[in-house]
Amino acid sequence: MRRQRGATLIQALLAFAVLSLGVLGTAKLQAQLRRLADIARQQSEAVRLAQEDMESTRAAASPASGSRSIAPGADRAGNTSFTLVRNVATGGGLRSTEVLVSWPDRGGTTQRVALQSIIDDTPVALSAALQMRRDAPTLRPANGRAISIPAFARNLGDGRSAFKPNEAGTIALVMDNTTGLVTARCDSVRSDITTRDLDVSRLGTCTSIRGLMLSGAVRFSLGTAPDARRPRDKSQPLDMQLVLTDPLRADRPLCITEQHERDVSYHCVVFTLPWSGRSEIVPIGWTLGTGSTDLKACRYTADQDGSGAVDSNLEHPDEYKHVDRALMQQNFLIVTGDQPCPAPARASGEFADFATVQHQP
Repeated sequence: MRRQRGATLIQALLAFAVLSLGVLGTAKLQAQLRRLADIARQQSEAVRLAQEDMESTRAAASPASGSRSIAPGADRAGNTSFTLVRNVATGGGLRSTEVLVSWPDRGGTTQRVALQSIIDDTPVALSAALQMRRDAPTLRPANGRAISIPAFARNLGDGRSAFKPNEAGTIALVMDNTTGLVTARCDSVRSDITTRDLDVSRLGTCTSIRGLMLSGAVRFSLGTAPDARRPRDKSQPLDMQLVLTDPLRADRPLCITEQHERDVSYHCVVFTLPWSGRSEIVPIGWTLGTGSTDLKACRYTADQDGSGAVDSNLEHPDEYKHVDRALMQQNFLIVTGDQPCPAPARASGEFADFATVQHQP
């Protein structure tokens, strides 16, 4: 009998089974590798999103807790949607921040990445102050004078400048070009001499003083819809007074106003340093009130440092506290007594803030 050679059916089936197991294992391994590769890409994207949000939190003046969804897009890696949750807690001058990014992977399992940081709660606007020397000189613009000196003041050429707060009056104020302090008051200047004509010989008799300037303008918008951006109504006569809150301070501030067609400018000199108090408008020939025949004083003010409140002297608060430097642009708007003080939102690209709040009565 002739001997038969080759594999039996059972042997073939066993070999096929072994081969199938190997192929299935390889396919499963490839799927797992693709899943892990996806997770790695998604994890890198999640870390990037968390880092970006953390950096924006550092730069923000007052970041808040919140959450948002981030859909997949062509401008970033990943093929899934992310959910970003930010938790912010403040206390002790520090800001504790946690950013959590979560997403579902290819297998439906939720993956997470979390970043935590503790940030100094100092206002962002003051961060540059850390680089300044304590003995740094007063900042001066290109014309070599302190920024508190009015631009129209006459440079006397001896390190001082002078100007007349009221061009028709007889008083001139002398200021130090470096410090911006008011150093002299001259009471006998001829009324026909304007600021641009001032020189040392025309100042007359001067008294040495030491004071800080508080200045601004009062504008008028007397229509039924007051316009804080473009107040163009005719000005009304008024005086300005500064009421100090420290009863031990005996030196009364000097306030001088000058009426123009559309506004009234004012300059006050405070001789007690530092000082605390409140500026008040004193009407002449009209009344402050809330009736239709009265007028109301509104104060231009804004939260410039992002603290959430008007708590800085530069922001024109209701009451100044411990003022140790000159204050400019402390402006007011006069509206009809029965109209609200306008508070328009800052428009896109608008540098100034025209919001006002009621100051008097």
